[in-house]
Amino acid sequence: MSEAQLLQKIASDLDFLKTKIISIEETIEDIDNDLHHVKPEYIRKLESIKKEGTVSSSDFEKKFGVKL
Repeated sequence: MSEAQLLQKIASDLDFLKTKIISIEETIEDIDNDLHHVKPEYIRKLESIKKEGTVSSSDFEKKFGVKL
């Protein structure tokens, strides 16, 4: 294999690897977005809890029926 052919093969391999890396990065970003997606109803619940502030354990038990 001549030097020119070898350089062409290396350039071709590098282009292939660049394409694969970009594909992997996009897949990882999609997975990351799916894993860290918060349902809108959870955000609303958290906002309402934040507005209400803290409650004592007895108030919590009265409101939610669960003893802490």
